[in-house]
This record gives sequence, structure tokens and C-alpha cells, in this order.
Amino acid sequence: MKFGSVALIGKSNVGKSTFINQVLKVKLSITSPVAQTTRNTILGIYNDNDSQIVFYDTPGIYKTMNRMNREMMKETKRSLNNVDLILYFINSYDRINDTDKGIIKLIKESDTKAYLVVNKSDLIENEEEFFERLEGFKNEYDFDGRFAISSLYNHNVDELINDIKNALDEGVRIYDEDLFTDRPIRFLVSEYIREKAINLTHEDLPHSITCVIDDYKDKDNGVTSISSSIVVEKESQKPILIGKGGRMIKEIGIEARKDIEALTGTKVYLELFVKVEKGWREKEYLLKEYGLLSEKEKE
Repeated sequence: MKFGSVALIGKSNVGKSTFINQVLKVKLSITSPVAQTTRNTILGIYNDNDSQIVFYDTPGIYKTMNRMNREMMKETKRSLNNVDLILYFINSYDRINDTDKGIIKLIKESDTKAYLVVNKSDLIENEEEFFERLEGFKNEYDFDGRFAISSLYNHNVDELINDIKNALDEGVRIYDEDLFTDRPIRFLVSEYIREKAINLTHEDLPHSITCVIDDYKDKDNGVTSISSSIVVEKESQKPILIGKGGRMIKEIGIEARKDIEALTGTKVYLELFVKVEKGWREKEYLLKEYGLLSEKEKE
């Protein structure tokens, strides 16, 4: 059977998380139109009869300054040096820019086989212009393969998986076939809540929001009881999340509960709070507490 590890890399909002969710047929990585939605490198495990592929969904690369974002970029760079194949995602409407050239430089330095994956192929309106834009990427690096897909509509995704399998060596499974990630349920639950907070507030909050699980209990009556805090950086951000008469925090809870119940297969009682931690993205002890400081940095 085939076994190998594959890193998904690219700028923000190129559809890496949508791709991994489509491949695994389960909601592993949260999605939103906002940059910086994926903050941790998330491991997704694909299994079929003749292969196991371990995908690493990395945070989107862009220019940033705060401590949290620097840690995200370190984790992404580390992933490239420990995989068998890199999938470099771009949007079908992208023209190569300095950020892309920086990513391609990382790929070159990793000396790892790399495919160029052009996502959102459903948005290609003019093929001549599309191929002209693509030339900029082809001229920068001689990729081992190039693929046009639509993660959202599952177009050419299965074909890409088959090509990935063909590129991998023979091996054995290292994860149980029933697993789709190595992340604990508490992490996935916190991400589901953060996703709803990002997508429902429609304010300049996403970069300032994180979510922590304060308490998680599976009860004998088939109910899972969860208490969680949504963390923001400023007092002025707190009322945006709570909303008038508590409407916003209630809506976040209702929407998050749907995803959590689908994940756990249980009835979920979810209690949400909003907490202010000023400047948490620059504080090492809080990044550790929130699971946003890489393991190597903790040592």
C-alpha cells in the first residue's frame, strides 16, 4: 500500500482548508473569507483500501508582525521539511506577487517534490488570461505537477488524490483507519466556535479572537456539556460578540452547537462566555495556554 505525508501551503484564502474537508468528507479545518482563519498546522488522515495519506493543513502565508503570526509561519516552514510532497495552492485568478515568490523560495529550500494546485477553477472566465497568469508561476519554478481543481465543487479532487498516491512510496499505516486527525475533540470544538464568531460578527474582530474550552464533560444521559470562553483583546470588542440583549453570543452558540453535535453524535449543552485578555497575541504565556506556540518553541 502507499503511505506518505503531504503539506498544503499557500497564501490565505486559497482553499486549503476546503480541500482537506472535501478529501476527508468531514469538517476538520474551519473556513471563512477572512485571512488568518487557520492558525495551527492541522493534521488530517486520509484512508482508503490501498493508501494512507497524512495531510498537513498549514496557516496561510502573508506579511505579519505580531508574535502569534511569527509562530504560525515557523510552524509552516517546519512542515515543509518533514513531508514527502508539497501542494502549493493558488487561486485561479491570482497573479504571481512577492508573497508567492517567497513561498516558492521556501519550496526550493525544502528540496521536496512540489505540485502547483490551482484552486477555484470554477471561477476561470477567460482561459487565455488564465494561462497567461499561470506562466508567471511556471517561470518561477519547475513544479513536478500542475493541477486545476475546485475544492468547493469537488472538481478534479479525486484525480489529484490518485496522482498523489502514485507519487508516494510503499509503506504501512501509522494511524488507525478510524482516525481522521490526531487533534483532540476539544480542539475541534474550540475551532468550530471560533469559526462561528468570525463569520457572524462581520466586524474587525477575526484577528483578535481565539477560543478556549474551559470544561468538557460527557454525561451518562448522552449529553455533552461544554463551557467555552471566546477571548478578545479589547474591552470595546466584548459587546460586539455579546450583541444587543445577548443575541450575538446566542446565535454563535446555536450555530456552533450544530457542528459539535454532528461531530460528537450527542446532544450538546454549550455555554459561552466572552473574556478580554489585552494584547494576547504578543504574550508568550497566553500563546502557550491557547495552543498557538509550537512545541519546539515550548521546549
